Amino acid sequence: MDDESAIVDRLRGTDRWIADLSLVAQVADGQIVGHCLTSAGDLVTASGTVRPILTLGPISVLPERQRTGVGTALIRTTIATADAAGWPVILLLGHATYYPRFGFESARSLGLEPERPWSDEHWLARRLAAWSPEVRGTVHFPPAFRIV
Repeated sequence: MDDESAIVDRLRGTDRWIADLSLVAQVADGQIVGHCLTSAGDLVTASGTVRPILTLGPISVLPERQRTGVGTALIRTTIATADAAGWPVILLLGHATYYPRFGFESARSLGLEPERPWSDEHWLARRLAAWSPEVRGTVHFPPAFRIV
């Protein structure tokens, strides 16, 4: 089992799993061709307050279905669903050339620090309608991401 599959398996059934943000893409014959998971991480503020925050990933698309719009549809649906649910922001560690097309930008510039020393170009955030500048602090991904 690869790391991404292990993360999904470790998240499933925990309080970090958000059913409405576990999206599956299928084609007409029912074959699953992609999956996008967004789960609840923790935002720890300077005062030590902890609040849930969205962390995107893993996202996967079958190799033969990549570059056909499956990933784009999954990410756009994720953003719309999270926005409608009133979340302020989605955080991810990902490709600096792929995610900005969906409105992702430097998370550090918004006052959102990663739990590890990740590079600015890969540590990204997508502000949603409920965004406020008070959403600041250190973001911790769910424990399922800590695979040894």
